[in-house]
Amino acid sequence: MTPEAIRMLLEEKLAGAHDGRGVRRVSIDLDAADIQEGASAALRAGRSRFMTIVAVDTGLDVELLYNFSVDGVLLTLRTSVAKEAGAIETITGTAPAAELVEKEIAELFGIQFVGHARRTNLVLPDDWPAGRRPLRRPLAGGVIPQARASVENLLVGGTSIRVGPSSAVKREKAGLPRTPPLVSANADRLQEFKDFLEHTGFDERAGFDRRTGKLRYK
Repeated sequence: MTPEAIRMLLEEKLAGAHDGRGVRRVSIDLDAADIQEGASAALRAGRSRFMTIVAVDTGLDVELLYNFSVDGVLLTLRTSVAKEAGAIETITGTAPAAELVEKEIAELFGIQFVGHARRTNLVLPDDWPAGRRPLRRPLAGGVIPQARASVENLLVGGTSIRVGPSSAVKREKAGLPRTPPLVSANADRLQEFKDFLEHTGFDERAGFDRRTGKLRYK
């Protein structure tokens, strides 16, 4: 999202909070790469100040809620950092007051705020093990171990049973279609099925990585 698009989105949402309906809280979802620009736009919007950042470990990601007060409205910029990446740009360049809370989140949740100047520990003892983060949960999703292979196959091919190349050849020799007459056997239906899963957010909730074709956890 461009800086101008972020600024316009903030203005639109904040204007809606003052339309007489009594709404005093606004939440905006941003990509992690846009948080720095989002914070800058928030601090340029009227009478504004940075308040705090709240971190929530969801199992797969660490959700970060950046809270600002803008003309009496509580503005929250919401983003997520994948645990595999574990890094996001610091906002201390535009909001110096974020220094301590960013450092606290870094120590407790293991999220690196790139560009943060403070090196010494703030919350944990100086001799605390570097890889141990007290509030960070293991990388985990909502699919139970027994169902993970089936869910992966379902999200990849539209069927809970994946037909490998050798099985496809055996089916063909036996006079059967190379793939069962399920979603995976029809390219159009398969794409429709994948679009449905993406639209409902099932793939994201399950922790499926479309780039690798696998769940993000085992």
